[in-house]
Amino acid sequence: MSFKEHLRSVLSVYFIVAALINAATFILGEIFRPDEKFGYEAFLSPLIYAAVALIPMLCTYSKKELTLKQYVAREILQLIAIEIILIFFGLGKQCLDPEDLPLTASFALSVLIIFCLVHVIGWLLDLDLARQLNSDLKSFQSRFSDRPE
Repeated sequence: MSFKEHLRSVLSVYFIVAALINAATFILGEIFRPDEKFGYEAFLSPLIYAAVALIPMLCTYSKKELTLKQYVAREILQLIAIEIILIFFGLGKQCLDPEDLPLTASFALSVLIIFCLVHVIGWLLDLDLARQLNSDLKSFQSRFSDRPE
C-alpha cells in the first residue's frame, strides 16, 4: 500500500472515530458529570481527539505486506499508544488521582471499545467493497466468456 492510500485510509477512519468519540463523550458525561454544560467549543473536542488518536496509525505505516503476527503486534502497539496518548491528552495528570480512577478506567474502556468498533466497521466496509468488486469481476468475465472466438 502506498503512503497516499494509507493516508486515504486513515482519513476515512478519522470520521468513524470522531463519531464514536462523540457517542462515548455523551455516555461518559451522562455517567460521571451529568450536570455539566458546555459551549460550542465542545463540538471541537471529538475532532481533536480523533486527530490525536490517529497519530499512532500514521506513524506505523509500512510499505511491505505484514504477516498476521506482525499485523496483530502492530495493532496492539497502536492500541497501547492510543490509550496512553488519549488518557494523558484528555484527562491530564489528574487521571492518576485515586478519586479519578473510575473516570480514567471508563475512559480507557471507551477507547478500547472505539478501537474495536472502528476495526469492525472498517472490516464490514471492506467486506462490502470486496463483494462489489467480485460481482463486477464476475459480470466482466461473463461478458467475455459469452463471446465467440
